[in-house]
Amino acid sequence: MSSYDPTPDELITPLQFRESMKLVRLQIAIPISVLVAMGANIVCALAIKPGLSGINALFPTLLSPNATMVGIYWAVLYLLQVGFCLVLLLVRKDVTKETLINGVGLRFAISNWLQAIWAVFFTLQFFWGAEIVLILNAIILISIHFTLLYYPVTLRRPIDAIFIHAPMTMFLAILFELDWLHNGFVALGWFIKTETAREKYTWQAVAAVAAVNVITAVWAGVKRLYLLTAASLYLLFTLLFSSPRSNPTLPTTALPKPTPLLVTLIICLVLHPIALVAGVAWQRTREREGRIRLEEEVERAEEIEREADREARIRGA
Repeated sequence: MSSYDPTPDELITPLQFRESMKLVRLQIAIPISVLVAMGANIVCALAIKPGLSGINALFPTLLSPNATMVGIYWAVLYLLQVGFCLVLLLVRKDVTKETLINGVGLRFAISNWLQAIWAVFFTLQFFWGAEIVLILNAIILISIHFTLLYYPVTLRRPIDAIFIHAPMTMFLAILFELDWLHNGFVALGWFIKTETAREKYTWQAVAAVAAVNVITAVWAGVKRLYLLTAASLYLLFTLLFSSPRSNPTLPTTALPKPTPLLVTLIICLVLHPIALVAGVAWQRTREREGRIRLEEEVERAEEIEREADREARIRGA
């Protein structure tokens, strides 16, 4: 055996090689996609007039969020995505590698490219194209969400929770609970530039907000998804604290929310924590019942064993 021959410890299996190549592809594709998405959103928001926020002001709907709060949300989300890229490039633990490769995968890169395309479409006021992109992106992120259920959040891996689960959850939450609904209202022409228009589209807004929040709250409660609940509550506040103006240049033209929509937002704010608490309580009750059943089975087995020993002694006597 020459000094150039690999030792048994240095040999890798074909499966390990394929996994390594998958990780390398992620290390190339995802950071590039994050930079493209960030760049596209920054350019469309700041370098073009009207930009993203300007177009939102020009086309106010009952689902237009508070621009400042949404900006903070996206800033945190992109900061977490940068952390995701660092974890991807510096990953050492096999569990984290498996989460990145099988739990997230190249779908996250596709999602960021779609987000960049949406920013361009929305800035060009091609609203139906933007809506299709948002729906496709939401579907992709839902698929990521489901595969990540096999790699649950745990306090033993806080880095995974902060930089893998949190950005995926925040991205899904804003697309599913806000973006595609608001963009859809714009695409359908459901603007609220007059008081009568505000009343005309009230129940459409109520139905949209109620539907996505009930689905999200029930799912977060059943699966005990704390991150999803927190993101959902924040997004509801972005709607609660928004006041779209019928004239973007005049602050005095801000239109108050219709009472049915306001009540719906408040009910949803209460619904999310209640659903989560109910889910946690239900899980603990199941665990307690399981422990009780196990103890009963152990006691029953011990009783059977004692009875068998007693009968054996009687026969022996």
